[in-house]
Amino acid sequence: MRKILSVVKREYIQIVRTKGFIIGTVLGPVLMVALMGVPLLVILISIDKQETVAVVDGSGEIFDSLVRKLDVRMSGGEPRYRLEEYKKAGDPETIKAELSRRVMDKELTAYLILPADIIAGGEAEYYAENVSAFDEIRIIQDAVSGVVIEKRLHREGLDPARVSASIRSVPLRTHKVTKRGAEEDTGGTFIFAYLLVFILYMTLFFYGSLIMRGVIEEKTSRVVEVVLSSLRPFQLMMGKILGIAAVGFTQYAIWAFFGLFASRFGPHLVGGLMPGGAAGFKLPSIPASVFFYFVLFFILGYFLYGTLYAAIGSMVNTEKEAQQLLFPVSMLLIVPILLIMYVVRSPDSGFSVFLSLVPFFAPILMLLRICVLTPPFIQVALSILLMLLTILLMVWLASKIYRVGILMYGKRPGFREIFRWIRYS
Repeated sequence: MRKILSVVKREYIQIVRTKGFIIGTVLGPVLMVALMGVPLLVILISIDKQETVAVVDGSGEIFDSLVRKLDVRMSGGEPRYRLEEYKKAGDPETIKAELSRRVMDKELTAYLILPADIIAGGEAEYYAENVSAFDEIRIIQDAVSGVVIEKRLHREGLDPARVSASIRSVPLRTHKVTKRGAEEDTGGTFIFAYLLVFILYMTLFFYGSLIMRGVIEEKTSRVVEVVLSSLRPFQLMMGKILGIAAVGFTQYAIWAFFGLFASRFGPHLVGGLMPGGAAGFKLPSIPASVFFYFVLFFILGYFLYGTLYAAIGSMVNTEKEAQQLLFPVSMLLIVPILLIMYVVRSPDSGFSVFLSLVPFFAPILMLLRICVLTPPFIQVALSILLMLLTILLMVWLASKIYRVGILMYGKRPGFREIFRWIRYS
């Protein structure tokens, strides 16, 4: 045990003193803030961009009402949409050609063709360089639809305001029911769960790769031959895995501090940028058990994947050789990420339960189920038990491969040779 601890200490000090560790630890929270803040900033910038739209109103009844409908103001008070009515007579194709030229010359953002029979049921046409700005298109579509519906109601002798009030949709406030009672949840739990799963995925992949690179570096530099003169291969492997685990906990502790800071001041900072202020921005109430399971599944997932990465590192001579063996291991981490939306929608389905019990998927999918809809304790306990048994099996297999592979050089071994290493006593 003393020799393992000495390897742990060496690995820990060697990594935390590097510039990469310091930069990564600092940039981790910054990156997470950027991932959440940049989209918000982009939305705010796009809202303050004026759109110039030409309207060809074949009915002669829509344009004025459409101007009033699209009376949206930017932060400076200027109208966001500047509508320009095209009144020149001419062949439809000629009109489209002229307006398309103006779009290409950046004089117009887009142009809108409203046929003469639009109130009777005709289709409007929208032309622009970018027709992937779905939010912008939806705003214009809703405005045109609203004006046309009003005109139709007027023709039927109905008051559009009264009809609109009668068919107004009913707001639906969502509340999450737990053993602690019911509390309002507008999607914050899903965002938090996705954030935890994303952090877990990235750290398992990063620290696993760190173990593999460390093993390859020691093997290629022949340092391992000197080290193994004073301790057994199993002690070296476990010391390396535990040392990098300590590095991971150090980073998590620092990030947890940033998280507490964000939970204290984040709503006010973000709310100040959003309409309605901080009152409209609420962090979800997360039970302490979620954080406990997050740490637990990180530990279990780390040891499960860490042993695999250590075994791969011992079998190859360069990182390039390792890429071929890494693919199946990487897929074990990627598959649960691809299944996130299914598990979120049906966390208690039989398939979701089965997936969350698979040891290689459990760190991500069981944690996700715990965040979204706390599963029965027996399922969580069974998942943990299966992971522990799998970890013991993987440690046994990895130690068999590691003790032979760490001293093997030259050609990368095939699967038949690896099986011989495992059988070798």
